[in-house]
Amino acid sequence: MTGKLATLALASALWAAGPAAQAETIRATSGFGPAHVLATDIYPEIASRLEAFTDSAWTLRDTPSGLVAPNEMSAGLRDGVTEMGTLLMPYFPAEFPDAALPSELSIVGRRNLAISSAVTEYVATCAPCQAEFVRNGQVYLGTDATPPYNLLTTSPVRRVTDLQGLRIRTGAPLYAGLVDAMGGEATQIPSSELFESLSQGVIDGTFSGNHEIIANRLGDIITSVTEMEEGVFNGSAAATTSQILWLRMTPEERAALARAAQYGIAKGLFGYRDDAAAARDIADIEFIPMDETLAAAKEAYNAERLAAAAGILADRGVKDAQAKIDRYIALVEKWEGLITDDMTYEDLAELRYAEIFAKRDMAAYGL
Repeated sequence: MTGKLATLALASALWAAGPAAQAETIRATSGFGPAHVLATDIYPEIASRLEAFTDSAWTLRDTPSGLVAPNEMSAGLRDGVTEMGTLLMPYFPAEFPDAALPSELSIVGRRNLAISSAVTEYVATCAPCQAEFVRNGQVYLGTDATPPYNLLTTSPVRRVTDLQGLRIRTGAPLYAGLVDAMGGEATQIPSSELFESLSQGVIDGTFSGNHEIIANRLGDIITSVTEMEEGVFNGSAAATTSQILWLRMTPEERAALARAAQYGIAKGLFGYRDDAAAARDIADIEFIPMDETLAAAKEAYNAERLAAAAGILADRGVKDAQAKIDRYIALVEKWEGLITDDMTYEDLAELRYAEIFAKRDMAAYGL
């Protein structure tokens, strides 16, 4: 072969290899700011594992905030404005009545590791839930769960009477009901707006996990944490993709993304717990145990809410609500038994993948 032909052959080979060697990049929107666990742990881990599981054929680039707001995420994913993002189920009750069922039961369970896994298995194996995602042009790959919810306030709440008239941000109807039952005024504000809302006195506190103190820099604003330990937030479908993206992927690539998502969510679950623990080291925040009036109000509310859950869900259009409630509670019990104290996030990720997504047919799942 002449020198010129050899050069042309090499150039052709490099041109042919170029597109195959260039990674496909998923445009993602974790959506809650650069200090949130979604941006520090979950999405970076998904990106890293996706690259590893696809031999660098796919990668992910996250925009932590600004591209699509949480209340715009459903349409943003449907329309391909972003290809992967955090979908807050309670924000879209009319679009996802079945998939949001676990949010109504977020006071069931003890550990966020088990609750997150139970929600993920429930939604991934629930035909009406899957139909909701298909109708909205999305594919579900997993839910995270926060540490227990407490009252984070700018003035101490030591008893029920201290809550009277306080404006408290809540992220789901379940918690809004408790705040209202105790005499507070519940309001819905995205967690990304907590710092500004508390600083300006728009709200007096938030019903959130202690991790929000780190994620949203609340240590300079709040003075008190009343330890209600009222369930978790389990309505964040942290790894939801656009069906537009899903259709571009082979079944093997979809499986790799589903597996990577479990690694990201599992790492995030541990990250939430680490941030909640770190919040206790911040000076000038008082951690207040519940007194008997708060404990009694919580117990009475929870009993009433659980008894009414089937009716509430039926009113939202969920059929056979009690049977679905029973199934979800059984899954929480299953995962409470599967998860051990010595488990690493990698162990949890592989267990979640093996128990849930490895059993799905990736040629058909999400379609």
